Order: sequence, then structure tokens, then C-alpha cells
Amino acid sequence: MTDAHDTITHAIPAAGAGAGFAHLPVLSIARSLTNPRKHFDPVFLQELADSIKATGVHQPILVRPLPAHRVADEQAWAKTEKRERAQYELIAGEHRWRACQMAGMAEIPAMIRDMTDAEALEAQVIENLQRKDVSELEEAEGFQVLMQHQGISADQMGAKIGKSRAYVYGRLKILDLCEEGRQALREGKLDYSCGLPIARIPNEQLQLKALQRAIAPHGGWNDGGRSRMSAREVQYMCQSEFMTKLEYARFDREDATLCATAGACSTCPNRTGANPDLFTDVDSADVCTNPPCFKAKEEAHAVRVRKQAQDMGCEIIDGRAAKELVPSAYSGGVTGYLRLDSPSDSPVKGKTLRKLTHKALEESGIKPTMVVNPHDEKELIAVVTPNQAEELLKMAGKAEAHKQLLADNERDAKQNEQNQKKQAEETYERDWRTEVARQIAVHTKEPSDACLVTAARMVTQHLATSLNGEYAKELCKMLELGKVAPKDAIRDLANDWAHPIALAGAILALRDKHYSPWYYEHNPSAPRNPELMAMAEACGVDVEAIKAQVKANMRAAAKQSANPAEGDTPLPPAARAGADGKGGKAKKSKNPAARAAEDAEKLSSAAATAGIAAALQSLSGDAAPGAAEAALGDEAVPVAAAAAQAPAPLVTLKRPKPTAPAADTPASGGQQEPAGDAQDSADAKTATAPKQVYTPEELLANRVTVLPNATGRGKKIYIGDEGTVVAIMGDAAVDVSFPGPKGCKPVRVAFHVTELELAE
Repeated sequence: MTDAHDTITHAIPAAGAGAGFAHLPVLSIARSLTNPRKHFDPVFLQELADSIKATGVHQPILVRPLPAHRVADEQAWAKTEKRERAQYELIAGEHRWRACQMAGMAEIPAMIRDMTDAEALEAQVIENLQRKDVSELEEAEGFQVLMQHQGISADQMGAKIGKSRAYVYGRLKILDLCEEGRQALREGKLDYSCGLPIARIPNEQLQLKALQRAIAPHGGWNDGGRSRMSAREVQYMCQSEFMTKLEYARFDREDATLCATAGACSTCPNRTGANPDLFTDVDSADVCTNPPCFKAKEEAHAVRVRKQAQDMGCEIIDGRAAKELVPSAYSGGVTGYLRLDSPSDSPVKGKTLRKLTHKALEESGIKPTMVVNPHDEKELIAVVTPNQAEELLKMAGKAEAHKQLLADNERDAKQNEQNQKKQAEETYERDWRTEVARQIAVHTKEPSDACLVTAARMVTQHLATSLNGEYAKELCKMLELGKVAPKDAIRDLANDWAHPIALAGAILALRDKHYSPWYYEHNPSAPRNPELMAMAEACGVDVEAIKAQVKANMRAAAKQSANPAEGDTPLPPAARAGADGKGGKAKKSKNPAARAAEDAEKLSSAAATAGIAAALQSLSGDAAPGAAEAALGDEAVPVAAAAAQAPAPLVTLKRPKPTAPAADTPASGGQQEPAGDAQDSADAKTATAPKQVYTPEELLANRVTVLPNATGRGKKIYIGDEGTVVAIMGDAAVDVSFPGPKGCKPVRVAFHVTELELAE
């Protein structure tokens, strides 16, 4: 009985009455021999098997009773494998059938349908077309089998599956790919979009050549060289290297006798116009896709033309003589001749000399000269002399063309004359300069003093030009050259000094003073500042002493930062000049602790001390920790506390000695005592005892006190202050560094040695 809620189902039809449905034993089904799909992804099969094992098969497969022509073979296989013979043949659903076997399923839901071989094959092809994971190669193989089995054309195949004619032709063309190319498609090394242009090459050897280039890594900048050609690159390669435009052919494209096996180009199946649906990406119908055939026709044409020229008694020029006549492969012009088949050598635009003088050429008996193109020996260039061309044009009744040719010849003659003059002038200018340079090079084997000085100045000026702005300013400050146009000042200095090469060394040392921790970290064996160290050694600069001094100053600065009240460093010039920095007199009642408190940054002293201590710990142990303390005594004081930030002395550069000052000037050396205001302003000790004058070398790296005779511009405000000598600026001058305000670089001022004394 049924009620209103029951679902009415139809009974499974009996055999021969239509499609039936049943759960069939998995082993009672044999796989099809005509299934277009040949590749089954094992990973996907395992995932499908796991799903079937968990939830079963949700879509039935399609089978048909095993056809009679397969029964005998199946019976033999079953006997060999000791199993029952299969009763059905699989039509669609081989993935599910294989996954059921992997999952250990005994049965599988199946749709049973009586089908002929043709119906089964059509169902398989169309069913696979509806799958997204079917490859283009498998699809093409299915098309081919179905078209051959049913005897239908590509147009009929497209109508049957609902695809365009170009789509079907594109799929079928991939079957022309060589076996290596097909295997690359199956393995995923080659995409269909890259394989199709290669498959259109009719020569297998050329296909292999293109295939190797298409699948070979060609060095992508961000993938370690693993990238391959894109589809656009493969397409361009095939068109530019394996196709030739027929419009460039030197032979007659309609001549079917040139190569008997190839026939005429206009009817050749290897011409793009013969199958436009397959070459939609090529912009011309007259393109040859078979380069070997094209090359064979060119060679046959060259042989034919040479033979014709010999039969006519024409002169043939080849070898070295031809190369002199045709020096360039790009212009194609023949020196001293006019080409019969080139519009460029014709007086009438758009027409060749041969067309203008065709009948006259036959009647005159003038035989053209044949020049074998040295850049392409398959080409023979037919040429005539200008006089022959004039005669031919007269005979052809081309008076205007003849007149134009005469004008062209006259113009060409003038142009050739101008070119020869220009070439001679260029040769003269180039040759005399080359000879001058050669003699200079020979002279440098035993150079004169003038040669050495001039070369040194040129090198120094060139180096000065290469300095960046900051370095140029820094060097000008070291050498007291002023602040205006620093590069020009350095170049002028190179002209003034007796030994400018020393200045070049100083410039190279300055450029090499960089400290690059990142570079040294990644290149531990790289030399450290080689030019700076080489110049320091040559100039006698004690690098280790400077390192020890800088460390000592940093320790003193750290100690002062932690206990500012204990320090007794003099005020920096800016503080002495007044709060406005304009030269106002500072109040001397303020003690050092108060001045330090006014100039202190917002960073706490403890944080500053910790930061400097960390920096000190990171320094390399080049000098013994006690070396700086030994140099400064038990209590290290912040002499030139910012010396680490200031540029180190580069080299001792000897400038021309200054004119000796008068005896009554503050700069007079020796034992003379300062006169005038300097003598009046000196203290009793200075007035009663002669002042000792130190050499620059004795003052270097020591603390000094500025004497009252330092009355020069910008020096007077430092009288009585103490600083550190950080560089020698000449035979009797040094550079003194004074501590700057908090967070600022130290101030450096140049003094004469008579204006300084060693601090007590």
C-alpha cells in the first residue's frame, strides 16, 4: 500500500529495454581501451579513495555489457589472474572505479547501458570535455580517435561538441608535436600555449631545437634561474627564428619548378594562408613555416642565376673584391655601381632601373655585372655602372630620368668628395693626438721633475673634483682654506704646493676613512681602510696612540656625564660668547657644574653613562685598557672629549714655509718676547721668564693652553682655554680641538706654535 507521502519510483528496466542501474562488483568491470584520458594523478586518486571510504560513491559510473570482441581477451586475462571474467566495460568514471579499488570497496553504483563502439567512444570524448582537469593533449587524442572512427571533419566535430573550428584545429595541431614535446606536456614542463607554436613547425629537428630553448631555465632575476620562457616569448621565438616572410624571397614564389618536391609557395600547405584558423596570431598569410624548404629554394635560385649570368657572359665578382664593393650588410649599396633591382638606386621613386630600362637592357647588349653578396652568398646583386645606366635611360626615352640621374651622380660625387675631406680631417685630428699621447707614455719611463709635478697636480685636481661636498668642506676646514667653493680651493691648493701628490694621498685617505660594520661583518677578510692605513704609516702617524687617546677621552666623557659637578672643563666658545652666541661676555661667576646643568640634554646622566659604557665595551681591544690612563694620569680628564666624532689627522702635509714674522709681531718665533699689548697682558710668570716654543710634533695629541699673544681673528676668545692638539697643519701650525656644547661636535681652531704652551 502507498499513501500520499510515498515516492513513486520506476523499476530498473530489463536488459535491452534501456538504461539500468545496479550496484556492481568492482572486479566485474574492465577498463575501456578507448578512454581518451591516459594520465591519472595518484594524489587525487588517494584523496578520492579516502572520501569514498568515508562517505561512499555519490555519482554512479557508466558501463556497458562487455562487447563480444573483448570476451576472449578478457577470459584469458581472468584465467591468468585467477578471477572471474569481467561482465562489463567501463565507459565513464574511471577515477571513481580506481579509487574504489584503492579504498577496498566491493561494489560500486553503475549505470548500465547498451552502446555500440562508436556511441561509447563519443560518450567518452564528450564526457571528458566536461571535466576541467582533462589535458589539451588528451582532448586532442580523443578528437582524433572520434573523427577517424566516425569519419567526420573538424567542422563536424566542432558542431558535435559545441566548439569553434579554430578550437578543434588548435587541439588537433598539438598532435603534430614531436614525442619529446608530448612527454614534456604530460610532465607539466611545457604548457599547451607554449607547445602549440612549436607544433606548427613542420620540421622535427627544428621542433626539438625550439623545445629545448622553451623548457630550459633562462635566469629569472628573482627565482634563482628556474623560470622558463613565457607563451609570448615562445611565440615570438618561433615566428622570428622558424618562420620567414615570403615577401623577402629573392625567387619567384609562383615557380613550381625551382624545387620539384616543394612546388609553388602559393599552394604550399606550410604557408600560413593555407590554414588561417591555425595561425590567427600571425599578421600575414604569406609566411613560410618551413625554413629548410625556403633556404633550399634560395640556394636553387642562386645557382640558377649564376648559371644564367655565366651563359650570358656576365662578369661575376665575388670573394674579397665583392667585400670591398659591399662593405656593409645593412645598406646593401655597391660602391661605384647602381643596383638594377633596388629602388634606392633608381632616379624614379618607387621603380627600379630594371623596370625603367627593361627593353633597352635587352636591345643594348649591355650585360649587368653580378656581385656575390659577401654577407649572404646566396644573393647575387645585378649592377651596372653609372655610365651604363645613363645610356640605358637614353635608349629607353627616359629623358627626365636621365637628367635626374646626372644630377644624382653629380650630387653623389660632391658628397663623396665632402666625405673624403671630412674623413681626412678626422684622421688627422685623431692621429696627431694619438701620437702625442704615445710620446707622453714613453716619456713616463724616465720622467722629469716637471712631468712628475704636473701629473701629481692633475691627479690631485681630478681627485678633488670627485670629492663629495661634505668631504670637500671637511678637508678645507682641516687645511684652513676657507668656506667658499671648497673644491675650487683644493684645486688651487694643488697648483700652489710644491708636492701636490701628498695632497692627493690626503684626499684618498679622507675618502677611505669610512667605518662600515655591515660590510666587515659580511666580508671578515676584507682589508680595513687600506688607503688610510697606508698613508698613516708613510706619514709616521701613530694609529695605536690615537686609538688609545680616543678611548681615554670617551672614558673621561662618560665619567663627567655621570658626575657633572666633578668636571672642570672650560666653557665652549659658544657659552663664553654669551647665550645669544654673538660675542657677549659670559658671566664668570657660574661654576662648571652650573654650566653643565644648563647645557645638559634631556637624556639622564645614568642613561648617557650606560650608553657610552656599552660603546666602549664594543670597541676592539687593539690597545691595552691601561694605555689611555697611563697617558692621561690616574684621573682621566675630557681632553677633546669629542675627538672620536672629529676626523682624525690624515697626514702631515708640508706647505711652503710662511714668511718669517717681524720681531715685534705676535707670531715671531724663537726666544723673542711678545711686544705691545701682548706683553702688557701677559702674567708675571710670562713676563719674567722666556717662553719655551714647542715643535708641532711635540704638541700633537697633548693638552695645550692658549697664550695671550693669540690675537688673530677668531682666536682671541680662546685665550687661557685648554684644548687638545689633533693635527699638524704645517711646519709651525697645529689644529687644536676644544669641547663643544652638549650634543655638538668639538670646535677646531688652528694656532701658531708660539701661541700655545703645554698645559700643566
